[in-house]
Amino acid sequence: MNESLTQKIRKDFDRIALHDQEGWDHNNHYHRFLLKQLPARCGTVLDIGCGTGEFSRLIAQRAKRAIAIDLSSNMVEVAKQRSSQYANIDFQVGDILQWEFPVEQFDAIVSIATFHHLPVESLLPHLKSALKPGGRLAILDLLEYESWQDSLSDLIAVPLNWGFQMLKNRHIKSSPEAAAAMREHLRTDRYLTLSQARRIYSKSMKGASIRKHLFWRYSVVWEKS
Repeated sequence: MNESLTQKIRKDFDRIALHDQEGWDHNNHYHRFLLKQLPARCGTVLDIGCGTGEFSRLIAQRAKRAIAIDLSSNMVEVAKQRSSQYANIDFQVGDILQWEFPVEQFDAIVSIATFHHLPVESLLPHLKSALKPGGRLAILDLLEYESWQDSLSDLIAVPLNWGFQMLKNRHIKSSPEAAAAMREHLRTDRYLTLSQARRIYSKSMKGASIRKHLFWRYSVVWEKS
């Protein structure tokens, strides 16, 4: 990733963090699914792109230690404020592409809606090396449709999205500033298709489970032998 794009992503999420309101979204809809993919007992878990720390806090309830990294200092500041009761979360501001991965130190590595910002093929070897034998990698990311068959899932996703928004986010008042910040960020986002994800992850991680989900998401789960 070039430096100018990294700076833009950092700036976008610094701005988005200022308007964040806790509520239901397409990512935390799959938190329960992701937790089920983690080992029953975790020593140390790495959360890449932790944002405001919502999933990091869930990890901290079952792991001895969570290391949560995000590019945005504002996101990490919000995460720290909301996680003051969790002494076992180590929030760090940093670029994961510049991070020095320890060898075989993590029982699990997780990431939500972050990998489309990263050069996945060059990052995966570092993640594999950093996992302990038996460690799990669990990724949830956004998906680009590649055929008209893919769009058929919208027949379910769109009304479900509307229903969940009405049911779960009634307490949230829409913010023009938040909407504008997200629109600006999404303008430059690019996602993998399911075929591309299967090719990339299967090539690097034999036996990886790659699944398509509702709400324009896919998941990758892999266990290191």
